Amino acid sequence: MADFSKYSILISVSGTITAKSPLRIGAGRALGIMESDLPVIKNTHGIPVIPGSSLKGFFRGQLQKILLMRMQKSYVDDLLKEIFGGSGESDKASAVLFHEMRMIKGRVSERKHIAINPETGGVSNLFDVECVMDGAVFEGKMLSARNLNPKALGLIKVVIDVTKLGFGRLGGFKSRGYGEVEIAVEDIGLVFPGMGMNDLRSGFSVEDLIPEEFGSIRVKASDSEFSVDDEKFKAEMKENPYLGVEVKIGKEEAKKFLDSMLRMVKL
Repeated sequence: MADFSKYSILISVSGTITAKSPLRIGAGRALGIMESDLPVIKNTHGIPVIPGSSLKGFFRGQLQKILLMRMQKSYVDDLLKEIFGGSGESDKASAVLFHEMRMIKGRVSERKHIAINPETGGVSNLFDVECVMDGAVFEGKMLSARNLNPKALGLIKVVIDVTKLGFGRLGGFKSRGYGEVEIAVEDIGLVFPGMGMNDLRSGFSVEDLIPEEFGSIRVKASDSEFSVDDEKFKAEMKENPYLGVEVKIGKEEAKKFLDSMLRMVKL
């Protein structure tokens, strides 16, 4: 069971989300006369954003569908609860925290839609929908995790791969063709609290990770290489006197890292 009374490892993943079709994550109905009937969520600067709550629902929902193709629902539910947390009073908090991502490129537009009366089959209403048009790019820290076994990032990577196939739509109006996105990882950061560079060069085991059944990992460094269970990656490493050892894996090595973590997962 998740224990956050102390940190064994901290992880962050940054990247981009590119809209491949119109994307709509709604802010509810507008109150102003001049506003779209259904505006998109924006930050205080008026820039469209993808909230962390939407990303969490997307990743959890897609991963559930993928895992159910090969294992029992009860097992999948328990595994997802360990990683993403649960809503019950006795459930632990999520090991993964998703962050808001801001649009850095793209435009917002309005599209008109009609509502169909389900009883008569006729048109019952005409309304405007605000959306981010295809080609828009959102950027930022995608997620951070505490005490999460890096192997679990392999499962996150499966969801990212699904978006490259055109599946796994994000936001609303999916049945109208909205929400196709492609996710790319830019860099991965790992922090080992309380450890120094000498510890990393000697190698050490990291235990009490989530999910528990994924076991522990052994990490080590030599020159510009960082290894997890003997899988080696090019990385930047430095010692922070307050946090511990920081490891940063750049874009070119990030895919290799995620692929390796997925291969280590035994389900």
